[in-house]
Amino acid sequence: MSESRQTVSETLAEIATRRPVLQPVLKAFAPLLEARAALPEKLAPLLEESGFALPPWRQERAQQGAPLLAGASLNGLYPLLLESAKTLLPLMASMPGLGEHAEALKTFFQNETLTLKASDTLLTGHETALTQTAEQTTIPSAVLLFAVEAVVGPVLHTLAKKYDDPWDERPSSWMQGFCPVCGSFPSIAYLDKRVFDEKNAFLAGGGGKKHLHCALCGTEWHFRRGACPSCGQEGSGVMEFLRESENSHGERIDWCTKCKSYCPTVDLRERNAVPNMDAMALGMMHMDIVAAQKGLTPLKPSFWNQF
Repeated sequence: MSESRQTVSETLAEIATRRPVLQPVLKAFAPLLEARAALPEKLAPLLEESGFALPPWRQERAQQGAPLLAGASLNGLYPLLLESAKTLLPLMASMPGLGEHAEALKTFFQNETLTLKASDTLLTGHETALTQTAEQTTIPSAVLLFAVEAVVGPVLHTLAKKYDDPWDERPSSWMQGFCPVCGSFPSIAYLDKRVFDEKNAFLAGGGGKKHLHCALCGTEWHFRRGACPSCGQEGSGVMEFLRESENSHGERIDWCTKCKSYCPTVDLRERNAVPNMDAMALGMMHMDIVAAQKGLTPLKPSFWNQF
């Protein structure tokens, strides 16, 4: 998307103004989200120094549904992971439910073998392996998963930025509901704004194309509006949406009638500014509550959508 986006703080401030009841949660997560957003720029020089070989984009693998980093290892990127941990762990220590595990988490990320093993686990999608790793420590599995995703995310984001072409402009070979880079599910989706041609006032695009935003590495890609990112079913009656009857500001829940999974979605045609998507996902917690009451399961579980 060419239009500039709000920063994390700008998006959270706008959400807090519209929904004051969310202020305590927004305030708790704001420092972590802001630090994560700033880390890729800080980590970029370390990536260059590492000499890490980025897997090439292969059209045939994409057509088979294999993410770019599938089967890859982050071995060699421990300096980036350690720098990310040093930046983020002190911020996590001040968050409810995490402070008591601060020292255990610090010890965990100081262990290169454990850190790389946990990081590679995210790329395989086998989170049960991470649960088994947690059992060898005093850290609850949910806390360790949150911390590992928080630390690894900026590193993967740094890797993803090395691929020059925006993923939305690549050949339409990627048809999956999970990330083409790291394989994670999206935390939020958006429908893009209307497009106007400045040179010809009579040429305009209606907008509304659907994009998914990766919860882990921040990659975004086109996806079919009538299809479920989780089970892949599509067609009439598969995808439904929930939204407030008034003043929704484009915020809604897109949910699958087949598998009962859902993804928060924001229609940018109903908003003036383009929000930071990670901050926006947190700011739609009120819609997560509605989804939970309906018995739906989040496409990407997080600390704030488990009720």
